[in-house]
Amino acid sequence: MRKCVCLLLLFAVTSAYAGVRADLRQGGKLYEDKKYGQALTKYTQALAQEPDNAEASFGAGAAAYYLKDYQAAEKAFADTVRQSDELAQDALFNLGNAYYRAGDSQQAQAAYRQAIVKNPKDKEAIHNLQLILQQRQNQQNQNDQNKQNQDQNSSNQSPQNQDGKGQAQDQQNPQQPSTPQQDQMGKDDADRVMQMARENEYRKPTQAGAAMGSNVEKDW
Repeated sequence: MRKCVCLLLLFAVTSAYAGVRADLRQGGKLYEDKKYGQALTKYTQALAQEPDNAEASFGAGAAAYYLKDYQAAEKAFADTVRQSDELAQDALFNLGNAYYRAGDSQQAQAAYRQAIVKNPKDKEAIHNLQLILQQRQNQQNQNDQNKQNQDQNSSNQSPQNQDGKGQAQDQQNPQQPSTPQQDQMGKDDADRVMQMARENEYRKPTQAGAAMGSNVEKDW
């Protein structure tokens, strides 16, 4: 009787494993055919049977990403990082992409940095991190310029004193806007990443087609 029960349990486990593998194969085929909704369904079915299956969560993240469900993609890739050391680096890179597409550049930076720590030669992660840091610096420069223009306009509109001179002396000698500490940190981060790129003999891509979003997803 005990032997029979063991055989039944083994059969159930084997059947479940076969079902998961079948779902993964079908999900992969559907993904290759760009049928992302159906692929996501198959990966979700696999996860229902094996919640910690890293291949299924990785595939689910990829399918959700192309369906523009970035929140679902973030969760799936984060699960993959937790579940598999082998897939963690690629999952972190894709997690950064998902965060970036969702408009969370700060979380994207963190994910790309973790990906680079795991693989310092990941030139795509280095490039994407550089782009985000450059975008942040450009935005800060624009903000500083806008503030300076506003200060100058305010000075031009100030009432004149009895001598006919503007009360705001800063108009003649405007001070340069101070750079916040966090922007200095951004510059330091950029310098460190550039040094890392040089140490690994990678040049920063200069082609226009290498911009964020043109081809930043890992192959899966």
